[in-house]
Amino acid sequence: MCVVAAYCGLRQDWELLRAIVVIAVLVIGVLYICGLFRPTVRSERRRWSPRTRSSTRSRPVSFAAVDAMTGTRFEEHVAQLCRRDACLDVEVSGGAGDLGADVVARLPDGRNLVIQCKRLGRTRAVGSPDMQRFVGTARPVHGADVAILVTNSRFTAPARRLARTQDIVTLDRRALGRWMAGTDLATILRSGAAAPVGSTPTGAPPSGVGGLGA
Repeated sequence: MCVVAAYCGLRQDWELLRAIVVIAVLVIGVLYICGLFRPTVRSERRRWSPRTRSSTRSRPVSFAAVDAMTGTRFEEHVAQLCRRDACLDVEVSGGAGDLGADVVARLPDGRNLVIQCKRLGRTRAVGSPDMQRFVGTARPVHGADVAILVTNSRFTAPARRLARTQDIVTLDRRALGRWMAGTDLATILRSGAAAPVGSTPTGAPPSGVGGLGA
């Protein structure tokens, strides 16, 4: 039909061309009604559908699972949360020689994001020495516009004070619970993630969070 239609176009035989177009539409309509084209149409829709936030969903993750993660797996979990919240160019760069940059990315607004991940035992806390090392590399070495230190545990009071003076965002167990439960990173950054100095998070996220992750 395409060859004949092209020939009609060259010969400028518009009456025959219109007839061919009508026949082609009718044939395609009948085949679609019979179900012959539907699998192909569904396949093409899936192929060209935009990759949205839902494409990065994964199974819910409990805090029990987070506490049992290795350091590397925790970094990957944090990276997945960044991807869920539409961060760009998300990479897990943790390991020997990472100089405090476990996850690097760009926020949706284009700012450079550097995250250090601390998966600790429940009785441990991120202290001032850990914060000092991150302060020394996050911006001078990695060029962070936004620097985050995230842990499944808590921060000591000196670590929080240093973080505030150096504009480091601290995500403790409570804030991580909000993030895992679906609060997007941009909202957490706007609301201010740091809890009051001296606060001690409970074993689970605050009421209503549920402790589930992306």
